[in-house]
Amino acid sequence: MNIRKKSVFKASVIVAFLLSISLADMSATALEQTTHSQTTQANKPWTTLYYLDADYSGGYTDPLTQVFLDEISSTSNVNVVVIQDTLYDPAFIYYIDENHTKVVLEELGEVNMADQQVLQNFIAYGKQQYPAERYLLWIYNHGGAWKGACLDETDNAIGMTLDKFQKALSETGGVDIICFLACLMSSIEAVYELRNDVDVVIGSEDLAYMTWFDDICGDTNQLLTDSPTLSNEAIASEIVQDFYENNNPPADKLTISALRTDKIESLATAIDTLVRYYTKHWLRYYSSIKNAYNKTFLLSNIDEWATVFEVYDLRGFIENLPQCTLTEAALSAFDDVLIKEVHGIEMEETHGLSIFFQPRISSYGLFRDYRDKSYGLDFAQDTYWNEFLFLFILTNILLRN
Repeated sequence: MNIRKKSVFKASVIVAFLLSISLADMSATALEQTTHSQTTQANKPWTTLYYLDADYSGGYTDPLTQVFLDEISSTSNVNVVVIQDTLYDPAFIYYIDENHTKVVLEELGEVNMADQQVLQNFIAYGKQQYPAERYLLWIYNHGGAWKGACLDETDNAIGMTLDKFQKALSETGGVDIICFLACLMSSIEAVYELRNDVDVVIGSEDLAYMTWFDDICGDTNQLLTDSPTLSNEAIASEIVQDFYENNNPPADKLTISALRTDKIESLATAIDTLVRYYTKHWLRYYSSIKNAYNKTFLLSNIDEWATVFEVYDLRGFIENLPQCTLTEAALSAFDDVLIKEVHGIEMEETHGLSIFFQPRISSYGLFRDYRDKSYGLDFAQDTYWNEFLFLFILTNILLRN
């Protein structure tokens, strides 16, 4: 495989959001023009960047609560820089100082947190004003697996696609670790999209249940202060363990995993090889594929959410197939990607990484978006997975399965 082969829908849910294909091009934001002369005297080991998108109803009106501020602060080894936009107030950039106080660096007015340029400008600002040896980026809002993350209700923006996340990171030199405090972001499409700009991706394979993350961020802040030279993988493993120990989200519903991007191309290649083989021998293997699909765990399986995203546990699907050298190679590649994952007792069939797997055409136009080159999903364009899905959907229609 050449690894470089390169709907809008409307639905309303109470907690999760629906992402879709396109975002209107936004004009340059206030962040682009602002400057700030304060820089640290010497580069610290870490700068943590918090992208807190609270510009939506039904969420936290002000994520920067005193409880949260009591947990995090800049230290001798860590800078803490925050951008926050809420539904009712303008956006600000803050520096959280050593006294756990938020110091206003910039007042931005209203910004669209779903705009690639806002994320790009914030990362660039944080790096320029508080340069460090390594960077950890936290993304807070709703997530939608292969659809991306971060809606902005004020600007009626329904999300930043993975392609735009990738571009924002690429233009700013990337970060070492990205942690999505959002639903469904441990997907192969997300990890693959960010492979050249992030070393480690942390996220929930299933729903995050809107739990807050005070303890997680606070413990991470302390970890970076006490052990700043730990590897990215070791830090990510500690963050995952922290989610488990803090019962955040609820222990029975928990799914959280850390995934290394330097191995994701090998996994994509293994999946590509596997589905090409099945496509070539379709009549022989269709029933086995359908049976494996039926046994595979469906993520976000609450109310209508499952049909909005159509994501399934990747390892579970591979394990449910007839085992052969190709499935063994895919499972081995999967293990190389996974740094650590934990899950609750109700999530025993999850393994830390999902994949889009639609069995039939739906009114949401998911498969159309997924395979559309303008949507910019590298995994869909670089592998044979969307061709495999097309054949699977077509056969299900013909057989009325």
